[in-house]
Amino acid sequence: MQYEFRIADTNDAPALSKLLRSAMLTYCINSGIRPFMLESMSESLQAIEDRVAHNTCMCYFDGSEAVATITLSLIDTPQKLSFSKKTDKYLSTLNKAGYISRFAVKEELRQAGLGIALMDKALETAKREGCSAVLLHSCASNKPMVEFYSNRGFKLIDKEDSRGYSRGLFSYSLCK
Repeated sequence: MQYEFRIADTNDAPALSKLLRSAMLTYCINSGIRPFMLESMSESLQAIEDRVAHNTCMCYFDGSEAVATITLSLIDTPQKLSFSKKTDKYLSTLNKAGYISRFAVKEELRQAGLGIALMDKALETAKREGCSAVLLHSCASNKPMVEFYSNRGFKLIDKEDSRGYSRGLFSYSLCK
């Protein structure tokens, strides 16, 4: 089946909300965490509209249904993501970074290549925008996601547990 790729706009917020909530339930199960621990589970439509309006939200659609999404934000001050001396030291080496959030693929379409395609588009966009790395956070105990990121070239930089679970900061170097 062919899916339409496009950059989301604010009118897509309801479709994105539906996809994200569904995908994050699986993420919680695979991570061993409770849904209330993820801000994406209680994100308002207004918050989604704001994220889409101010960042690059890439999606695949089946008609009006969002079936895969990834958001890339550009960060001129990556050190704002620091939570330890180790993280601070790493982030201080970056001038500009991309930050990936709200990455989701409809459950029955996982393993179909949509996630890889979106990740590749996000990395290409970040490189074109002059970023030296792309960062993301993910639950360090979520084996499928950690494996996915590792297979794409992301490295675990550090972990923290301020949200009640082991949350890893992963980085992909664009200076290869």
